Amino acid sequence: MARLVQDPVGDDLREGLEAASRELRAAVIAVDHVRAEASVHRYIDVVRQRWETLPQQERAASAIPARARELLAWARQMTLIQRNLARDQYGVLQKAGRYHGAASSHGGLQVKG
Repeated sequence: MARLVQDPVGDDLREGLEAASRELRAAVIAVDHVRAEASVHRYIDVVRQRWETLPQQERAASAIPARARELLAWARQMTLIQRNLARDQYGVLQKAGRYHGAASSHGGLQVKG
């Protein structure tokens, strides 16, 4: 029976890819744009490194491109949703500010007769 050979570089890159993926997801969920930007660059670098270590015959069957597209599409979609939510919340705050300002100016008028 053939013994499986462990590839420490491949294992490190695989673990690095998973860690970079988790970090990107966490930054996007936390709405931490600075961390998300840094995380996406790190993720892309790790994906590139992992891809370059794969032998040509393994690249054809690799799930790396599909997983990377899926994660980046998810991050984009989440970012768009968060942006829309922030825009909606800003609109509500503007309306509340106008309402509060109008109510305050009416409350300040007094007519003495």
